Amino acid sequence: MGINALLSDKNVITFLLLFIRVSSFFSFLPFFNYVNIPMSAKAALAFWMSILFFPIVPKVSFEINLINLMLAIFNEIAFAFFVGMALQLIFDILKYAAEQISFVMGFTMANIIDPNFGTQSTILSQLFNWMAILIFLSLGGDHFEILMLSHLMEQLPFGAFFNYHNIYEYFVVYMGKYFLIGVALAFPILAISLMSDIIFGMIMKTMPQFNLLVVGFPIKIFISFLVLMAIIGSMMVVFEREIKEAFKMVLHFI
Repeated sequence: MGINALLSDKNVITFLLLFIRVSSFFSFLPFFNYVNIPMSAKAALAFWMSILFFPIVPKVSFEINLINLMLAIFNEIAFAFFVGMALQLIFDILKYAAEQISFVMGFTMANIIDPNFGTQSTILSQLFNWMAILIFLSLGGDHFEILMLSHLMEQLPFGAFFNYHNIYEYFVVYMGKYFLIGVALAFPILAISLMSDIIFGMIMKTMPQFNLLVVGFPIKIFISFLVLMAIIGSMMVVFEREIKEAFKMVLHFI
């Protein structure tokens, strides 16, 4: 009798939607969405956490039919996608800044495979990404994502639609801020590069024998690395501030 009650329609649908919600979050949230984490490990963790959350989540209250079930599944996946995108944008800001810096330093041709996503990226993008991951883990970002998921179980019941308007407004406003912060992070090296190009141009006008390729580029790269070492700490402080703001906005979504 107890097993029959446990396997009722509402319990089965509730566990299905719970597993979809947890697995969707692990598919889109930063750190958990990296492809070098085995898919079997993600699935096992999602299944285990679904079992842990099941006794405390409210059971589904909508009428169980195919249309309502498909809408509920779409809503769970869509919400996890938007939350993951909101947090991943902060990591992409550093990637955008690193690509701008790599362009002026002449490192755009030195692309390597990013093991986290399986795509090509510059060396500086890899460096910034790994430093961002360390900052994210030092802040307890992975733990906060699980706590946020737990908070979501209480605030957003299964089958309920969240406020899409707030998410749309956030992304419209933040995309402009995205490029502004990315350019601001890369601006010191961009300015130094422009200044060095002007100085090298003046030297070449006064000294035609000056070889820009042999002498100018190594000097430019050396100066850019000095500036990068001076500002990289400030860049990580900006990342820390923005990731905290992103978590606050995600809680506002919920």
